[in-house]
Amino acid sequence: MTKSRDSASYRAYQIIKARIIRNEFDPRQKLNEIDLAKDLALSRTPIREALIMLEKDGLISRYEHRKGFVLKRYSLQDIYDLYEFREVLELALASDLVKNVTDQDVEELGGILSQVDGLVKQNRPADALVKALDFHRCCIQICTNNSFIIDSLSICYEKLIVISWTCQDTNACVSSAKEHEKMLDALKAHDVDVFIKFTRVHIVGARDRIMNTLKMNGQKLYFLP
Repeated sequence: MTKSRDSASYRAYQIIKARIIRNEFDPRQKLNEIDLAKDLALSRTPIREALIMLEKDGLISRYEHRKGFVLKRYSLQDIYDLYEFREVLELALASDLVKNVTDQDVEELGGILSQVDGLVKQNRPADALVKALDFHRCCIQICTNNSFIIDSLSICYEKLIVISWTCQDTNACVSSAKEHEKMLDALKAHDVDVFIKFTRVHIVGARDRIMNTLKMNGQKLYFLP
């Protein structure tokens, strides 16, 4: 399978992944290779290769008897593990982030939080939670150029975006926003201890909020009890 960024399979992979992340597929239906090939004006071979790449990313999984693919359904343990992975890496990078952050970076991060606040005021909690992950993406880009770290966290964030579409709790967004503001204040002050403290509070809080939401409603999309 070719993984060249110029290949048809890689382009299909990027387009299909973007649609998954934007919540455009019905999670109850199989991903139809023929329909996708028609939509993207490609043959079925690059579509199939793209789906295999997405399976490796953990965004889709094999259908019963391995015939075709469906969107990945996450268990509570999966979600717990994703947040644990995220916590380990983000806390390990905290010192470098505080050391490297500039006034321009702080302004950019503040702009992201303003957009999140706007979505909360529009009563779009799922969109707000998805947008809030841009804050963390930006933080990672500030503190490291390590492609392995960036790619690993990117895949983690993509899965959390898919999971976040299940959350329609405005109170969760308000709590998350307050935590982000405290993190941003710590970055402004270049206080690594306070930043680590509130990063941990935020990640654990985000984990507990989404898991509690799913526990209360086992019919949420992308979720298995």
